[in-house]
Amino acid sequence: MRKQAYLIRPQAEMDLDRHVHTIALDNLEAGLRLYDLAAETYEKLSDLPYLGVSYHTDKPELASIRYIAIKEYSRYLVFYKPTGQTVEIIRVLHARMDKDSWL
Repeated sequence: MRKQAYLIRPQAEMDLDRHVHTIALDNLEAGLRLYDLAAETYEKLSDLPYLGVSYHTDKPELASIRYIAIKEYSRYLVFYKPTGQTVEIIRVLHARMDKDSWL
């Protein structure tokens, strides 16, 4: 399978920035590391777009959404949608968040 491009939605960028900021308040290096590991996750998804888990919900508009945890930061989940040509990064949410209300 050929590598797909990935597209990061603005809301996913803002999510990641917010998480990095929160972590960096206590540990700047750990916060900045989250950026690197998120980028690695996006790259991995461009190689293997169905690597993550299907997101199960009662909302039909979210039926094609998948998610994967960021390595070393398993509480942070990347929600994405493989579209055939690209992998669309939709949100980066903390595992404790009510995902249905944020997606």
